[in-house]
Amino acid sequence: MELRQLKYFITVASELHFGRAAQSLHLSQPALSKQIHALENSLEIQLFERTKHSCKLTPAGQKFLETAHRVLHEVDEGIQITKQVANGQIGRVRLGLTEATLFCLALSILKTYRECYPQVDLVLTSGGTEAHVEALRTYQIDVGFVYLPIREPTLCVYPLYKEIYIVALSTSHPLARHRQIPLQSLANEPLIVYPRSLAPVFYADFIKCCEQAGFFPNIVQEAELAQTRLGLAAAGVGITFVLADMQNLSAKGVVYRPLIGDFPTLKLALARRQTESSPVVHEFLKVLRTTALSTNRALEK
Repeated sequence: MELRQLKYFITVASELHFGRAAQSLHLSQPALSKQIHALENSLEIQLFERTKHSCKLTPAGQKFLETAHRVLHEVDEGIQITKQVANGQIGRVRLGLTEATLFCLALSILKTYRECYPQVDLVLTSGGTEAHVEALRTYQIDVGFVYLPIREPTLCVYPLYKEIYIVALSTSHPLARHRQIPLQSLANEPLIVYPRSLAPVFYADFIKCCEQAGFFPNIVQEAELAQTRLGLAAAGVGITFVLADMQNLSAKGVVYRPLIGDFPTLKLALARRQTESSPVVHEFLKVLRTTALSTNRALEK
């Protein structure tokens, strides 16, 4: 039995006339009759009662008509789903977000993507660069936000833009009255920073910038999460630094101020496995990169 025979059968059942059905199908009447006979032979049942001028369905033919409609509908539906999968419109993407992208960039990305691809299931996790690299290597995520440089030959990396730091301090701190804060103004201030053990290169660059500004930083606390550092700043424990995008995160008792002077920046990028073959992942990357780069902060090539 062939799918085309089911289509021919449905057409004949609709017209109840081989001549009209053949004309509708752009076939000769003998060719159509031959295909219907072949279908009946394969099923070993008679589908039509034929007369010289017309035909009608047998009881078995009436029942088989329901089956034929259902089979062709399921085949058409399966073809459409297959095409959607091949075009990256259906599936699942596991995305690793950084703390900053979780609170800003992710909002616009997810809104844009879900509008375009409502049938894709997005699974979100958060973490740092090292965690995302390891998660990509071990197939726990499909795409991850990372900070450059990274050295992992199994990954493809797509640079996005530079993220800059700003100062976060208690609303009651004297420096909160300033619209901008020079780095050298922090010479005698207690500072809360990202842990050295988690970002040794960034930590070293931070120390170097402070020394170039004429002082060695007075680090009183290290904390991985920006929300923790903001809480400590609000409590008056010290002054901290967060990425500029995180000023969208409301923190009671804290104000944000631009920083004047040389200070380390972070280069945000996207990473995926070089061997990634999933159409839905590749399509997601296209949307994600376009949305991220629309910030007009693209890195220089």
